[in-house]
Amino acid sequence: MNSKIFKHSGCYRETSYPFISGDTFRAMADHVYDETTLITDWSKKVQQISDGDIVFLKTDYLCDFFSLFTSISGRFILVTHNGDSSAPGRFKIFLWSDKLLGWFASNPDFEHPKLYPIPIGLANTYVSHGNMTIFMDALRKDVKPGANRNILVYINFSIGTNLMERSRALSNFRKFTGNRLAKLRTPFYQYLDDLGNSRFVLSPPGNGLDCHRTWEALLMGAIPIVLSSTLNSLFSGTPTIIVSTWGQVTEASLRAINNSLLTTHIPAVLLAQYWHAQFLSVRQSLQSSSVIDRYYFGLKIKLSSIWKISIDYKFDFVALKFDDNLKESNII
Repeated sequence: MNSKIFKHSGCYRETSYPFISGDTFRAMADHVYDETTLITDWSKKVQQISDGDIVFLKTDYLCDFFSLFTSISGRFILVTHNGDSSAPGRFKIFLWSDKLLGWFASNPDFEHPKLYPIPIGLANTYVSHGNMTIFMDALRKDVKPGANRNILVYINFSIGTNLMERSRALSNFRKFTGNRLAKLRTPFYQYLDDLGNSRFVLSPPGNGLDCHRTWEALLMGAIPIVLSSTLNSLFSGTPTIIVSTWGQVTEASLRAINNSLLTTHIPAVLLAQYWHAQFLSVRQSLQSSSVIDRYYFGLKIKLSSIWKISIDYKFDFVALKFDDNLKESNII
């Protein structure tokens, strides 16, 4: 993969392009406020934010950024990511400001017409489980057709990051036959191979509301099982099971789900180009084509044909939301 997004002038970091990660979103921004920038310089930098600009903010720095909000004159799009903390939290009042065109947030804890949830996506490339060479190799070799997958539910997480919720999930699913309860510290290449051989992947929340595991499962063609949350809208167009409680899912209900939902197509919500289009859509609220033209940047992808990755823009899938009696699934 030799095509990347270059936008801001701050500290450059490799992205997960064509897929989304915190640093993929970061690279789309005109301005970056995170651990690579001096907070003491922010009071001057925020004055450079112009109409239509995309601002990337590490979620840990919400307080520092919004303390300077009155110094910003341009109307901008905010993207918060690269942290486990939820947003907007106590800063939700700024959603009513005309200055904020839209807020794209990972781990959202509020609903508002101008607040758009975004996936945590893949891990950033500077950590071992964000290695794009391993991802691409796994996509080429390890994604099995649904009928050939041997693992019913793949379980691979530490309960320590969310003891109560993850213990509940483990208690309900560990008794199913055909599961694989992974050992701790499974090598990343083996983990991806297991995902590509699994029909379903249990993905309870950990330190934050969202999990890399959810998006890794979708990338490898498995169906994640997640709790209902403010993230629900992200799963429209994906094969995802959303439940209110873990006890709603039985082994029989999972085995009844058709293998046709398991596919090698990659849902658009995992792709940088999809989110670039969402940013442009919000930017259009300025009703100024000159702003759109000035800030438009092309995204290119060059994937070796040997990878044979099928990118799905058709939204062929539906997210499955179990009702209390598991008698039907509702399209959301």
